[in-house]
Amino acid sequence: MKKIVMLLCLVVFSAPAFAGVGAFKLSLWDRAAIAIPNHIDHVRGVDLGLGSTAHSLYGVQFDILYANTKQKMIGASHALVDLAGEVRGVQGGLYARANNVKGVQWGLISITDGEMAGLQWGIYNQAEVVKGVQLGLVNYAKNIHGLQVGLVNIADNGVFPAMILLNGRF
Repeated sequence: MKKIVMLLCLVVFSAPAFAGVGAFKLSLWDRAAIAIPNHIDHVRGVDLGLGSTAHSLYGVQFDILYANTKQKMIGASHALVDLAGEVRGVQGGLYARANNVKGVQWGLISITDGEMAGLQWGIYNQAEVVKGVQLGLVNYAKNIHGLQVGLVNIADNGVFPAMILLNGRF
């Protein structure tokens, strides 16, 4: 218990750093963080905390409540609310949203604003372009080059615009 209190005090009373590359980042919330070396914008390594924001992440990000990688995330990221720019790897949480994904995106609600290449898995999945598989209860894609598996599958350019169980286009 003393170690946890000491760690929280260290995070709360440490002044945030604002530039450069960090190998390890411990975040309290958003940019209130400490990093080794003392940089929090670009993380190449591990990012842990309650909630955090970074411009880029190459490695692993695990935040309990909130994760926001504004530009590129290569690796794995998880939080209850997980937001990212470009994802190459795995992104997940209750609500996962990204501009583009190459890899796996999973969550209760998974949204890709641009191209989703790989697997999108959740209760509700949505993507502008799908090149791969959407697996969920409700799947939506404007443009699909792959397969949708779920209770309701909607694809504007699919074999059928809306189908139950299976839809897609190859």
